[in-house]
Amino acid sequence: MRKIEETGLPRLSRRTLLIGGVALGAAPMLASTQAFATPKVSQACVRYSQSPTGDHRCGNCRLFRAPSSCLDVEGAITEDCSCRIWLPKVG
Repeated sequence: MRKIEETGLPRLSRRTLLIGGVALGAAPMLASTQAFATPKVSQACVRYSQSPTGDHRCGNCRLFRAPSSCLDVEGAITEDCSCRIWLPKVG
């Protein structure tokens, strides 16, 4: 039998190295929020309008973010306007 010298370092298994490699490879993707962002569409594409119909106002839409933006539409958005992709706020 051979005697293995003790180096004082912890032994690394193949499983530990594989899991560490996967985590290291995924780190840049998880750090970047732009990797998961969806492109916004133009106001013309969604027929952004200054004259809303009924309750279909940007201020009542779940995509609207105060004071003047939308998750899906590019450019400045005001609360008193509307478009074709209006979604009612939940709860």
